[in-house]
Amino acid sequence: MHNPYEKYKRMELITLALAVIIGLTAVVQGTAILMLFSLLLVAVSIFSEGLLQFNTNKAAEGIKQFVKAGILMLLAAILLFFL
Repeated sequence: MHNPYEKYKRMELITLALAVIIGLTAVVQGTAILMLFSLLLVAVSIFSEGLLQFNTNKAAEGIKQFVKAGILMLLAAILLFFL
């Protein structure tokens, strides 16, 4: 029997893995756009963790994760405009 929240866990792990791969590629190549994209993937991973916690009756922890993801996305957007 599948865990009903498995899709959130899978999304979190996939986005973290992609963030690591793209982040390492960005560091090797020295491209800022890829670094910002990696930062956005980390924010999506935190957001999916927030969804998981929000749906498992840990609303306060989920809201904290949503705020963290929002701050990271805002920071990435600001840095993208100043590039």
